[in-house]
Amino acid sequence: MTKYFVNQTFSNAGPDITVVVAVKNGADTLEACLDSILSQEGPNVDVIVVDGSSTDGTLEIMERYRPRLFAVLNDANLGVYDAWNRAIGLCHSPWIAFLGCDDRYSDKWALAKLLGAAQNSCDQPVFAYSKVSHRNANDRELAVVGQPWQIARKQLTFRMSVNHGGALHSRELFNAGGFDASFRIVGDYEFLYRQRDRLAAVFVDEPLVFARLGGLSTRSDLAITQKLEVKRIFKMHRASIFANLYWYLGMSATLASLALARIRNLFR
Repeated sequence: MTKYFVNQTFSNAGPDITVVVAVKNGADTLEACLDSILSQEGPNVDVIVVDGSSTDGTLEIMERYRPRLFAVLNDANLGVYDAWNRAIGLCHSPWIAFLGCDDRYSDKWALAKLLGAAQNSCDQPVFAYSKVSHRNANDRELAVVGQPWQIARKQLTFRMSVNHGGALHSRELFNAGGFDASFRIVGDYEFLYRQRDRLAAVFVDEPLVFARLGGLSTRSDLAITQKLEVKRIFKMHRASIFANLYWYLGMSATLASLALARIRNLFR
């Protein structure tokens, strides 16, 4: 059963953006995540937090921040994409972002830069994204990834080529439905892939999101599951021969990498 708390005294009339945070046992990082959203300058921002019945102190953090949150949901049975779908139903803004509890915006103007890029583009984009700085548990930068939409658009047909975390989605993207909760890892890719033919996007060429490695999509123990889910996307949406060939090459490389890692462990 989902428990809802909607802040009836919340006075943020006409929010420009809603940021949704799904969390389960994220006490180590949730506070920094929420601070990075609540400190944003420029746009009016609502924050919705969906918790999967945490037991590590996350609920205490949420209680402290609750006066500054638009809504809080709690349900032990919700996966990430279920959580996002529930939150979408509470959003009143024209733009929606999804930020992992391990992630945070890089500076207080991040959302203003994304929104400004979308509003100033002549292409009427429905998706605005940026580079992302991948970081380890000690907050050391490991890599900065992200590429312009002119390149990413072509690659989206055979791989997840845009950074989804922290990006802005126009509400009209959800007119055709929300995220497919049957996916555990790549539901965000399926959501964009499903709408790839009409997807117009704008890219901000700087890292506006700090993403901590260790999320579902970056865990090596889930690499095969992730690949199999991508294959299901290609089957559902009748991907090209090239996309399927790319998938087979990627799966072969993943299996070889995992086998090599096991062999190395045997000789340690």
